Amino acid sequence: MKIAVFSDAFFPLIDGVTVSIGKNMRILSEDNEIFFFIPSGSTDLKLKNSKQIELKSFPIKSYKEYKLRIPSFFKAYKELKKINPDIIHVHTIFGIGWEGIVSAKLLKIPIVATSHTVFPEVTTELDLLGLEKTERFKRIAWRYMISFLRRCNAVIAPSEAMKKDLISHGLKIPIYPISNGIKTESYSYVKRKEKEPIFLSMGRLVESKQVNITLKAFSIFKRKGMKGILWLAGKGVEEKSLKEYVKKENLTEYVKFLGFIEYKKTPKIYQKADIFVTSSKTETEGMSTIEAMSTGLPVIGVKERATPYLVGKDAGFIAPIGDSKKIAEYMERLAKNYKLRIKLGKNASLKTKRYEIKSTNKKIYEAYKKIISDFKKRKN
Repeated sequence: MKIAVFSDAFFPLIDGVTVSIGKNMRILSEDNEIFFFIPSGSTDLKLKNSKQIELKSFPIKSYKEYKLRIPSFFKAYKELKKINPDIIHVHTIFGIGWEGIVSAKLLKIPIVATSHTVFPEVTTELDLLGLEKTERFKRIAWRYMISFLRRCNAVIAPSEAMKKDLISHGLKIPIYPISNGIKTESYSYVKRKEKEPIFLSMGRLVESKQVNITLKAFSIFKRKGMKGILWLAGKGVEEKSLKEYVKKENLTEYVKFLGFIEYKKTPKIYQKADIFVTSSKTETEGMSTIEAMSTGLPVIGVKERATPYLVGKDAGFIAPIGDSKKIAEYMERLAKNYKLRIKLGKNASLKTKRYEIKSTNKKIYEAYKKIISDFKKRKN
């Protein structure tokens, strides 16, 4: 099968979108031809049976790791006409994504999109003169996102939670809930020793991840005289304000900013920690949560999108979104009870077996075949 992949986000940028593309296309490239349509200046993945076509793009002023392309369509159309792919898979809803949409329509090629992120929520990172934080702007952003997705033949949602979100906002095309998957052998279970617990938060330090809520909860936890330290793994625009808060609350001795962690080094970070904490309100799948659970970490999360589905009632605790007091309460409960940490951690690890990437990757391939088949039937 020939697969054309369109994405405004690509390596060397490391985020949920790029990691998902890298992992899944590496497997698919073993038996299929992959053609990447990506921003200029991207890293060559050197995958088997693959080719990278770069489209001129410009860094976004407020977030230079990301690039923006003003669609011109000609280069993508010309290359696609030569390639004649069986299917187009778009991963972003901006310039390069639109080139995939338009080219698919002109060349009559089936197209699928993966809805990786909740765009209306992550717009808070774009610094649009404060407009991005208004409810009206979020409603407009949802309409834009759904308008893009409905131009595809189908959508892959990384979780049932995301599928429900898309349906509730009016998307009426076929939606396949398929996880992006993890290599479970890389994130193997480790039984932790009884010691002062290390709480871990893994993810970008941006508003949508609500790391400030995790920090507030940890501050409450420490004011109660509890023992424990907090690791914050990741970089982002909120880092300065988070560090200022740590200093103000006299937490410098107990909070460690680990900075950006290379993806291949993340398993060791999870395995050294004792409890995983996420206050994020935008987890369409919660890949870092799945990775943490796979290594045997109990989870403290919030009742928003994918997190409650992942954790359930037997792998950790779920607090109301933004409730730092409740999160602190759960921190205290787990810090005091080693046996409970181990019990929940074992349950967490067992729950992640269904996210093994070889299994989820097969589901993506089967979805491709079904989308192509349905497209041909409608065409005839």
